[in-house]
Amino acid sequence: MQALTGTWIDQNGTEITSVETNNLGLLSYSNGRGPFTALQVNLATPVFSVNFTDGSQPDAGEQTGIMNFAKDTITWSNETIWTKA
Repeated sequence: MQALTGTWIDQNGTEITSVETNNLGLLSYSNGRGPFTALQVNLATPVFSVNFTDGSQPDAGEQTGIMNFAKDTITWSNETIWTKA
């Protein structure tokens, strides 16, 4: 889960902070959304699963993110891309 830990920026310029606690990632957006719980589902190549549903985006749903270490990015199943800050 350490691969997810840190600060990320999405393509809209929104900052997302991820901390690890009890082998789970906790994701919080700078705009107040979250925290959302991240589970690492593949240890060989970090693949994360997060349910981003909340009051501001009730249809956000479960998303899967794949880490690209070479580019310091996570590409999510909804085509959102986060870049390590």
